[in-house]
Amino acid sequence: MQTRTLSMLIKASLFTAIPMLMLPAAATERTISELVDAVNGTPDDLSRDAGKKVKLRNHANGFCTSGVFKPNPQITDTFAIEFFTQANIDIVARFSLGGTNPQSSDKTAGRFMSLKLNGDTESLQFVTSNAEVFFASNLEDFFTFQTKVKQGNEGKQWLIDNKPDAKAFFDYIKKLPPTISYADNRYFGVNSFMFTSKNGEPVAGRWIFEPANGVITASADELAQKPDNFLHKELIERISTTPATWDLFVQLAEKQDNVNDPTIVWPTSRPRLLIGQVIINGQHDDAKATLECDKGIFNPLQLPKGIAPSADPILNARSAAYIESFIRRN
Repeated sequence: MQTRTLSMLIKASLFTAIPMLMLPAAATERTISELVDAVNGTPDDLSRDAGKKVKLRNHANGFCTSGVFKPNPQITDTFAIEFFTQANIDIVARFSLGGTNPQSSDKTAGRFMSLKLNGDTESLQFVTSNAEVFFASNLEDFFTFQTKVKQGNEGKQWLIDNKPDAKAFFDYIKKLPPTISYADNRYFGVNSFMFTSKNGEPVAGRWIFEPANGVITASADELAQKPDNFLHKELIERISTTPATWDLFVQLAEKQDNVNDPTIVWPTSRPRLLIGQVIINGQHDDAKATLECDKGIFNPLQLPKGIAPSADPILNARSAAYIESFIRRN
């Protein structure tokens, strides 16, 4: 894509930074401890203490591997982000399912990919899933969703009847087909970030990871032939011969797009900029950072200079919630 065309796209997505970075007040304040309790299903002191003993964590069914990120050399013609001037950046990756059960079945549709891009002096981290839409736009609705889903079908039906964002999420997940490899999925960062353009203006965008071979779904028969825990072995065997590869894009918002609401999917007509390529090949699987990957957290607010968080309340609560969860299990 030519520089002139990129500049025109950037101009179409410029925003006034100050109003965007004002955090909206939540309808009801929730502490970080309450949010972690809701995710873990530990709403009181007794259950919280029990949860600490078994070291509950979300995305418990998962594993770590490694690779390299190759930035698109042309992206620095558009963004003033020095991090992307490096030729190759080491990656620590964690692939996982949702929930606190480490034995959950791989035959569900949800897939998650978290990455740490460890540059020479800075780090860029991602927490993404194969769902393009989120179930809550504020912390109170997040708390309610996590609390109600722990109640089973009754709680889920309450959400469908009373929370439009939750209903939209369930409708989306119902249509999301499972895959037989983590490599066969698109991954989305549902939260928005502010990217510094070459002229110093903030540009709002969201991360999208496109698999190099496209999305490949599994039939019911293919899935039925698999054991409950096939995803780990499949990916490790795959990358021993052929890397799993994704193109990383930033989808740019336009003026009418709500930047701070992760429940809203932007139209596919929004322009996308190629940031670089993620190559998962296991090349550093014996390195300490990979071997000890599960001992730390992936923090989507760990950002290099030139990238800043939007005012999305869900995004801005993530770091503290992840740290609280980390403390409880260590």
